[in-house]
Amino acid sequence: MILVVDDDAALSRMLLLALRGDGLDVASAPNGQVALEEVEERHPDVIVLDLEMPVMDGRTFYRELRARGTDTPVLILSAFEARRGQRELGANAYLNKPFDPDDLVREVRQLLPTCAA
Repeated sequence: MILVVDDDAALSRMLLLALRGDGLDVASAPNGQVALEEVEERHPDVIVLDLEMPVMDGRTFYRELRARGTDTPVLILSAFEARRGQRELGANAYLNKPFDPDDLVREVRQLLPTCAA
């Protein structure tokens, strides 16, 4: 299962459509706080994470995720220096917004464990 964490509802819907269109199981969360609950309940295989969100931003979510011992692969998807965020946090991959949905699917597929792909 892929967990999309982004506060932009329209973008989240587009991400879900792109990933589901490639046959992937996808869920979404509007901020890091809700995403932490989803991680505990659903144990995603990959997380697609925005950095700028209300309630709990992506950086705080990522640090809390790792502090809890969760090593799920994370793809940073942001309009605000995604590459810098990836380097700063040590995330597995990044894409800048705007992006090509095919690139998103390709990056997510590369992060999936072989048993989940």
